[in-house]
Amino acid sequence: MFKLIKIELFKLFAEKKIFYVFGGFIGVISLLILYLRMVASESSFGNVFKTTSDTFSIFAMIVGVILALVPFYQEIQQKTIKSLLVTPVKRVEILFSKLLASIFVSFLFLVVLFLTSFLAITLLFGFFTVGAYSSSADNMLTFTAGLIQIITTFFTTIFYSTAIICLFLISNSLSGALVGVVLLRGLGELISRSLLDQNNLLLSFSPLGVLNILNPISRNISIISYTIQLLLTVIYSIVIFYIAIKLFENKEF
Repeated sequence: MFKLIKIELFKLFAEKKIFYVFGGFIGVISLLILYLRMVASESSFGNVFKTTSDTFSIFAMIVGVILALVPFYQEIQQKTIKSLLVTPVKRVEILFSKLLASIFVSFLFLVVLFLTSFLAITLLFGFFTVGAYSSSADNMLTFTAGLIQIITTFFTTIFYSTAIICLFLISNSLSGALVGVVLLRGLGELISRSLLDQNNLLLSFSPLGVLNILNPISRNISIISYTIQLLLTVIYSIVIFYIAIKLFENKEF
């Protein structure tokens, strides 16, 4: 299993393209912070950090998953996966290694998002500088909200990674799977807005409710409900991945 994961990561990082993507990601984050420095120089450290987290966390998740699953798509299209299927390696191990690789790459993007934002904001705004219209407590609260947004995105990455793999195995199209996930994300936005208007626990804890988990710091959501949603995200991901395993085991190449 570990050897398969190493192979997947080697295939990703052996090409320099992924480093260009990371470099571009760092550049875009830095440009946004520089722009905020020019147009909102009196903003607090926490507000700017939350803005960058909210803006780029979903991007980090989607790009990370795509970069990891493109080689899987190419292996199936080019039939090179057949050489791996004739070995004693189980199909569940192959698919699990693909999943872990996609989660790991997305995690790296989130780490880069955190480090780049923290360092760039420190350089341009000052270390935990309090804004002109906010207090020290507000500054720390908004920073915590941005940090929680990154943590939340990591958990939703697990869910969306399994969803993309499952949709890909059903549709045999990577673009079709991505369109499906984008639609799911849009549905999640609509559901989260309805939950803000009317708190429905049944909907919140359903698979639809974890499509877009609300931030307990910036929204009127209890920490307990938020924690339950994170745990349910993992449980739903396991169920979806089990379905993906069955699809992959019955798939002919």
